[in-house]
Amino acid sequence: MTVKPSPIPPGPRLIPTLVVADAGAALDFYVKAFGAEEILRLHGPGGRVEHAEFSLFGGVVYLGSEWPSLGFRPPTPGHTAATVVLNVEDVDAFAARAVAAGATLERPVADEFYGDRVARLRDPFGHAWAAHARVEEVALPEMQRRLDALYAQPS
Repeated sequence: MTVKPSPIPPGPRLIPTLVVADAGAALDFYVKAFGAEEILRLHGPGGRVEHAEFSLFGGVVYLGSEWPSLGFRPPTPGHTAATVVLNVEDVDAFAARAVAAGATLERPVADEFYGDRVARLRDPFGHAWAAHARVEEVALPEMQRRLDALYAQPS
């Protein structure tokens, strides 16, 4: 018997998955803070949200409650291995809404050497987010020159 691989399902082919202690609370936060649209919630015993999905700026994010026996654990306080980058229209307004909903602004909103205005945020569940908006087109040689200048500054 020959097993033929199943076709790739329609939709995004790269889907970040965030693990949190309480997926229901996190989903509510992302809707309020980032303007996400809820796609689905799947409940486990006791009504806990085990898996959820939301769309955000044309992409899809999976969200799961922690399940240590399967290796699904949320980030530890102050540490995460990845940052989710969002391209937004107005970084300042986006950051203000996120902070009002409970996110922490980790650095002041600033224009970066590569031409983007950036807000670096941490959500109440430990995940890192960066909101970007292009404010200047910067050619690669100029971008490298600016980066070199940053490294040349004393710490």
